[in-house]
Amino acid sequence: MRAHGEGLRPDLEKALELYRRSAELGYPRAMFNLAFMLTDVEGVEQDWEQAFEWYSKAAEAGNLIAMYRVGVMCEEGRGTPQDLGRAAEAYKVCMDNGHPKGGYRLGMMHLDGKGVPRNPGKAVKCFVKAADAGSEDAMLMLGKLSLSGEGMVKSERNAEKWLRKAAGRGSLEAAEMLERIKEEKR
Repeated sequence: MRAHGEGLRPDLEKALELYRRSAELGYPRAMFNLAFMLTDVEGVEQDWEQAFEWYSKAAEAGNLIAMYRVGVMCEEGRGTPQDLGRAAEAYKVCMDNGHPKGGYRLGMMHLDGKGVPRNPGKAVKCFVKAADAGSEDAMLMLGKLSLSGEGMVKSERNAEKWLRKAAGRGSLEAAEMLERIKEEKR
């Protein structure tokens, strides 16, 4: 509450202190909140190394969003040396537990051959799982891959289906692609 100022004047130092105490007592939500404050809260000095430690502990305790953050930090080399294998593992855990961004990022790793062997077919499977979980980015990629035939059967009809879904979730790029497909049909 102190971090958000609900009913109180925001006191970031006190919030950090309380989250740290709770995290040290083993509370996974406090571990995540402490790490988040160390990476994303304006007015708090960023400490990516310490944040990585707390996100890792929260992930080990079952916090799926923390697991995703561990994956991103390992992929980007923030707060820890870059470790694409560990990033892929974290994203797979996320994807298998219905986290859409984890599935999308794992799909991109397979599509690009980044830290895993390049495998467009596996990428498509990741994108389908992520899209089913609500990832607009995965829907857009499935539309693009359907148009190119990479990793799946080339199908304008299938592409339109995925692009409509992505556009319906707010993707301007998908809406523009649908418009171009319409114009080409005229």
